[in-house]
Amino acid sequence: MSAHVGDLLTAALAREIAESGISVYAVTSPASAAAALAARELGASELAIATGFTSLDAEPVPNVTLGEAGLFTTGAVLVDDPFDTFSLLARGRVGVAVAPAQLDAAGRTNLSGVGPPGRPKVALPGARGLPDNNASPSRVWYVLPAHSPRQLVERVGVVCGAVPPAGAIRRLLTPAGCFELRPGGWQALWLTPDGAELVAGAPGIGISVTGTEPVVTEPDTDALAAVRRADPHDVRLIEFSAGADAAARFQEAAAREGVSPRA
Repeated sequence: MSAHVGDLLTAALAREIAESGISVYAVTSPASAAAALAARELGASELAIATGFTSLDAEPVPNVTLGEAGLFTTGAVLVDDPFDTFSLLARGRVGVAVAPAQLDAAGRTNLSGVGPPGRPKVALPGARGLPDNNASPSRVWYVLPAHSPRQLVERVGVVCGAVPPAGAIRRLLTPAGCFELRPGGWQALWLTPDGAELVAGAPGIGISVTGTEPVVTEPDTDALAAVRRADPHDVRLIEFSAGADAAARFQEAAAREGVSPRA
């Protein structure tokens, strides 16, 4: 597959948002901002964009250094009560994409630590919005830059987001493909050319592959074109890069945004 994994996953997320029927999408990262803006072009023209906590309905060029203020290129920032997004989330009106440190076979999520509780090998930021996200009937996408057995596990080390309620739609997007949580566990909806091998390399999460799934070799053309219009500087790719490549992309974005990154 020749496309960057960030293009594949952001375009796939954009198409998913556009076809989901949600009213509000809560942005959690530059890639999710690009996906939401692209979704408007792909048919969800009335989609409201919430920046997670305080501001609704933006028309941003996604950025990495300017925070919520950077989501607005013109006009005044529309500020709302931070609880409004979570109220809509609880009512099933919101969609959100998250990247937990661990996701398990039952759909539980972890962003607190990896290792024994109280003495983790890796300490992480904490639960943040994961408890509300997983407990809600709203649509949640888990978008991960790698299909890793360290992230996709049989059971998370710390439960931040509990098992989702019955009937809630939960989908996982990784370089292996798209997967949906069903009563019997995770089911593959489509795979990339390397998808079956990647799934086999992370057996803990228990993804079911029938062998009849469509194989996606390149990103959705229309969705990717819309994503690139929303994010012409490819800021979204930082989230899907690592090491020197990620550092170089961040430095480039910071220089363009006129902000010096912290050492």
